[in-house]
Amino acid sequence: MNKAPMIKVEVGLYRSHCSIARTLDLLGDKWTLLIMRDALFFDVSTFAGFSQRPERVPSNLLAARLKKLVAAGLMDKVAYQQRPTRYQYLPTAAAQELIPALRALKQFGDSYLRD
Repeated sequence: MNKAPMIKVEVGLYRSHCSIARTLDLLGDKWTLLIMRDALFFDVSTFAGFSQRPERVPSNLLAARLKKLVAAGLMDKVAYQQRPTRYQYLPTAAAQELIPALRALKQFGDSYLRD
C-alpha cells in the first residue's frame, strides 16, 4: 500500500500531535474550506473567480489563504496569462482527498442547519 505524500507545512504550525487538530490548523479557519469547496466542486480557479463567490472573501485574506494552500501542496499555482501574469489555482491530488469530508459537512448542514 502506497503512503500518501506528506503535506508541507511551516515549522511550528501544529499545536498538537492529534491528526484532527493538525488538519484544523491547516484548514480550520473561516475561509479555507470554502476556497477548497469552490475549487473542488465549482471549478473556480482564478483569484477573480474566488473573490466573486457569494461569501465574498476579502481579497487580502483570499491571497493569504491561496498562498497557504499552495505552500501546503493542496493547490498548484499555474500561470495562464502573461503581461500581466495571471494565475490559476488548481487542486492537487491531495486536495481531492478532501471531497468526502466536504460532502459530509454539506450533508450535516443540509440535515441540521437549514434556513
